[in-house]
Amino acid sequence: MTYRREDAKPRQLRLQDLVPGYSAELTHTLTQEDLDTFAALTGDFNPIHIDPEFARKASFGQPIAHGMLTSSFISTMVGMLLPGKGALWTSQTLDFVRPAFVGDTISVRSEVTQVSPATKTLICKVAVTNQHGQVVVTGVSTVRLLDGGEAPTVSADAKPAARPVAGTAPSVRADGPVVLVTGGSRGIGAAAALALAAEGHAVAVNYARAEGAARDIVARIKDAGGRAQAVQADVSDADAVNAMFDAVEAALGAVTGVVHCAAPEPVPQPFAQVPWDEFENQFRVQVGGAHHCAKRAIPAMAASGQGGSLVFLGSIYGDSAPPAQQAAYVAAKSGLAGLTRSLASEFGPQGVRVNLVAPGMTNTQMIANLPDKAKMLAKMNTPLRRLAEPEDIARVIAFLMGPGGRHITGETIHVSGGVTM
Repeated sequence: MTYRREDAKPRQLRLQDLVPGYSAELTHTLTQEDLDTFAALTGDFNPIHIDPEFARKASFGQPIAHGMLTSSFISTMVGMLLPGKGALWTSQTLDFVRPAFVGDTISVRSEVTQVSPATKTLICKVAVTNQHGQVVVTGVSTVRLLDGGEAPTVSADAKPAARPVAGTAPSVRADGPVVLVTGGSRGIGAAAALALAAEGHAVAVNYARAEGAARDIVARIKDAGGRAQAVQADVSDADAVNAMFDAVEAALGAVTGVVHCAAPEPVPQPFAQVPWDEFENQFRVQVGGAHHCAKRAIPAMAASGQGGSLVFLGSIYGDSAPPAQQAAYVAAKSGLAGLTRSLASEFGPQGVRVNLVAPGMTNTQMIANLPDKAKMLAKMNTPLRRLAEPEDIARVIAFLMGPGGRHITGETIHVSGGVTM
């Protein structure tokens, strides 16, 4: 339902009437008076906002609206439209994508992505766009509702969640929580994506270059009745990670879990010959990727009141005797273990769990070039007398993401067939 801000009349929607996909929209044309009033209220008299002559000489050539002024219309949305009267706006994440100017007509659209009857809380994705359809601000709102209220009138642009058709009985749930799997196009990441989908999660399959493989995993999930989306991003790039989360949230809803499997292939190399660039590359993708995903995911998880879960893919060599000539790879895995414990300690009080799954040698493309003799020796040194399959690791990841792992955090779970005890 679309309103001009000036015409919006307060509503009060009931929690039981709201479903993921319900949306509302309001519009407003920014004026210089808006900017002057906001400056007087906040004390932000930066001339780029309030002095047209100064602004004309600056790079944009005209007054720029305060970023928080543009975002303040989200408050109008919460208090007047979705959910309306009596709502308590408890948290907000914001990404400022581009500036808005005097004379722009902005549209603020809010869409429900999660509903928690237990805490009477809504999570909504919010986007502010200009008259050209360009995104100005994006974010995620958390709102608590009071009891009572009127039933909503659903408009043509409100999109309620799809409901199963009688008799279709999909193989997996299509409405489960959303998990993002980095490096999800192959190996353990692909197996994790499939295992999570089988447990009812909607899965975002991240890939860096292997688009075809990622889309194959998505197709398998969808064929089984699940929800999935392939999304490209170099996880070592913080901006790319933020854009990836935006795409996942738009397609599937709020991310409640992250599985970080992305890692450069470890190439055996004597330490004396390993350039620092190789260390940096391992850390950028493995530790940096975990950092960027956690920094984007954790605030929304904590604000939701429902918490969330992150699982990083480590290695038994992160805390046991490593193989020779793998210093860069092992150092990065050790860094992931430290980051896991630090995040678990800091964000546990907010309901966010962080764990590390540490496999032993696993039958993936990563060991395809190892001599058969080395693989046989590894099997014989494993009490279970076999190497792990990707599905063995994936089942543990799915367990940690599910209700069975709800009281586990800060742990390193070794999946090594007994190599580490």
